[in-house]
Amino acid sequence: MPRPLPGTGALVTYIRTGDRDARTAYRDLDDRDRLAYGDIVRRVYATALAHHFGDAVEDGTFDHVTVESDALEDFIEQIAARHPHYSGGVKRVLRSTALTGKGLAPRQVLTAQHLIIREIAKQHPGFRANAERMVASKSRIRGVSSGAEEHFSTWEFTGTDADQAVSVAVGLDGTLQDLALHRGVERLGGRTIAASLIRAWVAAEKRRWARAQEVRWHDAVPRIGSGKGGGDTSRWEAYSATGLSRATVDRYGRVRDFVFMRAGLFGEGGRHGLAADVAEAVAAAQHRLYSSW
Repeated sequence: MPRPLPGTGALVTYIRTGDRDARTAYRDLDDRDRLAYGDIVRRVYATALAHHFGDAVEDGTFDHVTVESDALEDFIEQIAARHPHYSGGVKRVLRSTALTGKGLAPRQVLTAQHLIIREIAKQHPGFRANAERMVASKSRIRGVSSGAEEHFSTWEFTGTDADQAVSVAVGLDGTLQDLALHRGVERLGGRTIAASLIRAWVAAEKRRWARAQEVRWHDAVPRIGSGKGGGDTSRWEAYSATGLSRATVDRYGRVRDFVFMRAGLFGEGGRHGLAADVAEAVAAAQHRLYSSW
C-alpha cells in the first residue's frame, strides 16, 4: 500500500482507520506546512476532547474541577493499554493545563494528540464519520475567505528595537521572513547587537500574536512575556555556516538567546553580510525545532 500523502487527507485517514503511516505522513512536509498541520491537529484535538468530555473542556484543556477524575483516568488507561510505549506522553498531555505538554518534545505532544483523537473516534462513530468535514473546518482561517487563505503565508509582522539598530519580520506562523541591521550598527558591540535582536523579535512577535488571536490561526502560543509558558525551558540552537552566529529558539520558534562566537563581526559584506549570517543562524535553529516534530 502506498504511503498516504501528508496533510489533512492523511489526518482524515488516520481518524477513520488508525493507520500508522497516515499518522506519521506529516513528517514529509516542509517546515511551514508542518507548522500548519500541527495547528490543525491541535484544533481537531480540542474538538475531539470537547466531543468526548463535553463542557468540561475549553480550547483543548480540561477544567479539572468539573471533569471527574475517574473518567479522565479511565480514558487515559484505555489509550495506555492500546499504546503502552506512548502511555507516558498521553498521560502528560491529557493532564496538562496547556496544549504544549510541558516537558515533552514537540513530536511526543503531536503523537499523543493523534492517539487521543483516534481513541475518541473509535468510541464515537459520528465523530469518525464526520472526520473529513470536521478537519476541513479546522483548516480554515477565521475571517479570511477560502480563496485568500493560501496567501496568509505572505503576511509579515515587523519589529524594531528602540535604538533602531535591528529589525526583524516574522510570518503568522512565527518563522523568520526578514532581518536587517541598520546604518550605525557598526559602532555597536556584539552583545549590544544581540540584545537589540531579541528586543526587535519581541516587538514583532507581539504584533504577530495579536493578529493570530484575531484569525485563530497559530494562536496557541502564549503571549510573550505573559508568564503563561508554564516555565518550559526547552530550547533548540544552531550556528551559521561561518560559525560566527549562534541562535537559540524556544518550542514556539521565538529567539530567546543569541551569541556572536568571536570578535570582528563586520567583514567585506559589512552590516548586510552580518545580517545574512544572523538570519542564517536563526533560520537553522527554527528548522532544527520544526524537524523535531
